[in-house]
Amino acid sequence: MSDESKITVKSDHPFFGLFRSFGLPRIIAVFFWFAGIDLIFLRNRHDALSMWQDFILAVPTYVFVLRTLLAFSVLTFVRFLMRKSKDPELADSVALFTGSVFFACQALFRNSNFHFTAGVFAVCIVFAVYAAGRSDTSVLEKFPFKACLATVFAVTAILTLFLCLVSYCRHMTYNTACFDMGIFTQMFHQMKQNLTMNTTCERDYLLSHLSVHSSFILYLLLPFYALFPSTTTLLICQTVLCMSGVIPVVLIARKRGFKGLFIVFISFIYIFNSGLFTACFFHFHENCFLPPILMWLLYAIDSRKTLPIYILSLLTMMVKEDAPLYIICIGLYLLADEKGKKRYHGAIIALSALLYFIFIMNRLGSTGSADMMMTQRFSILTFGENKGFGGLVGNILKNPSYFFSLLFSERSLVFFLQIMLPLLFLPFATFKIHRYFLMLPFVIMNLVIGSCYHYAVDLGFHYTFGTSCLLVFMAIINMSDMKDNSRRTVAAAAAAASLIIAFPLLSVNLDYCEEYQNNRTHYQKIEECLSLIPEDACVISDTNYLPHVAARNEIYLLSEEDLVTADGKVLMIKDKDKYDYYVLKEKDGNTAGIISILESSGFTRFAGCEGEVVIYKK
Repeated sequence: MSDESKITVKSDHPFFGLFRSFGLPRIIAVFFWFAGIDLIFLRNRHDALSMWQDFILAVPTYVFVLRTLLAFSVLTFVRFLMRKSKDPELADSVALFTGSVFFACQALFRNSNFHFTAGVFAVCIVFAVYAAGRSDTSVLEKFPFKACLATVFAVTAILTLFLCLVSYCRHMTYNTACFDMGIFTQMFHQMKQNLTMNTTCERDYLLSHLSVHSSFILYLLLPFYALFPSTTTLLICQTVLCMSGVIPVVLIARKRGFKGLFIVFISFIYIFNSGLFTACFFHFHENCFLPPILMWLLYAIDSRKTLPIYILSLLTMMVKEDAPLYIICIGLYLLADEKGKKRYHGAIIALSALLYFIFIMNRLGSTGSADMMMTQRFSILTFGENKGFGGLVGNILKNPSYFFSLLFSERSLVFFLQIMLPLLFLPFATFKIHRYFLMLPFVIMNLVIGSCYHYAVDLGFHYTFGTSCLLVFMAIINMSDMKDNSRRTVAAAAAAASLIIAFPLLSVNLDYCEEYQNNRTHYQKIEECLSLIPEDACVISDTNYLPHVAARNEIYLLSEEDLVTADGKVLMIKDKDKYDYYVLKEKDGNTAGIISILESSGFTRFAGCEGEVVIYKK
């Protein structure tokens, strides 16, 4: 037999082909799995980054080699047993896919460095995409719908509980503030008392929240707050509202042809979306109504259900004065996407939203709130007589270079990646231009406003509740246009991407839970101290304590504007006799001066918790 024929015989041998074709993916899978396991068991003793040498020494070389060979042998045997199955590569693909995601999550555990996150993501997602695309994943479509639905609801429930727990611990460790937790605590207290949205801490005088934001939707939460009058109720409602948007997401995915486990993958893209769950960590805000309402609206539009379209459009506009922008863009999308006689529904809701936007902005303008928000949001894009919305547009058109220098700042680009990486840039994966109407709110409300108002390009705030929903919907419908195998591969990869980006953002918030658990007695003493203040008293408070004493008719924020200072010393407190109680933070630099003035004016120490809070009474 010739050498050539011998080589041919050897290459046909099952084990030779096994190692040649599949050995490398399998050994990479084993490597990822054990690397992730090492991180779990060793991170409490040796940090993999700051103590990298100790971490390496903690894993003996012979253990590293033996366990790798053993695991590789087991997977090889499984592959051999599956050699005659329809898809013999499935076990290897599953091992590599799950291994790469598992390692990425463990490597990024409690990581707050986005550059490191992006690097680990880039490496691991390549292997996840490769693993998802190398097998016939149609078998995953055969999983029963009820089982998949149960999986979705179980994961959503667990995540909801975690988000509620973190939000509660943030609040109980005094990491919430007057803006916005204190405002909504006082507002709901007033709604429960007399159905008004009056506050005193929002603008330092008595006015209705409706004079600042047209958030009529908040009355829908009043029954829940009336039953359980607590700040915690608002935090729980916010998280439940946001996560409940997964229900229409499942319906959209099913209507768009996704089956089996791919419905689970699509739901993961929503619940682990960085723009959605991170917004739940920020106090409370009326924008939390946007995820469920918008997702149900998009489902109604995708299903061409006329009456729900109008009802949900109306509810969206009741969320906030800028919410009509969502309806305008969705209406334009419907107008272009619908080919039949129902196109006019898109025009109707878009025009109605535009008229409502003009009306409500004029109404807010009469109170000065609209002008104040324009100044706050666009201060570095307006000047002199070129103020207002018209001046803003004119300034951008006349000097686009300056505008783009703001739009493409490092902060905005990082935010753009934080939003688009978990979606694998799928909102851009279409040649159907009219779909980009759905991206306009993201561009305007986040990137454009964020060029001046940095909170709009920060995942720690509520400005991504609505825009993220439209981007998720774009990702789903763009995936549904792909060929079957590509669609399945991309759906699995996008779910993996969402989970990888979400894991550090979720795990880093465990700090709040640990802080409260380790110092619960301390924080309970502060809470008991604050609870001594009579409910009918007029109180002025430090910002972090204010949400805990805000359930009253008169509560004011103690700020620099209330003090007259010179050379770092407090000389006078404005209107000091207006307030019955002062709630001060002992560690604040102005506190000593404030106490001196209060004591010289006849105020006495009422209560306190050493090193934290001190309360003075008239």
